[in-house]
Amino acid sequence: MEISICREQPRIEAKVDVKSFLAESSVIVKAKLDAESDVRLREMYESATVMDRSVELPGILQYSRDLYVTYLDEDILIVRDSSGVPELLVRKEKTFSNNWGTDP
Repeated sequence: MEISICREQPRIEAKVDVKSFLAESSVIVKAKLDAESDVRLREMYESATVMDRSVELPGILQYSRDLYVTYLDEDILIVRDSSGVPELLVRKEKTFSNNWGTDP
């Protein structure tokens, strides 16, 4: 799985390559990410792309969850959901400058 987090909403794009009997395809999910506090984030799924078909999720079907930042540095982000299950995200490449307020 590859997850991209950017400055503009929807901030998250998660991509998974899937192989089936007939073909290979990618499933892409886009989600909003909002900071609720210094350590709590709110993730809400907005759309999905499956077999090159994009679908906007209606409000009733938009999955959302709170994420709690357990650890963060320039290369690693560890978050836990409300059940306590951890997710470890490792930076694939750095494309930002040390000046956090400007684009690289």
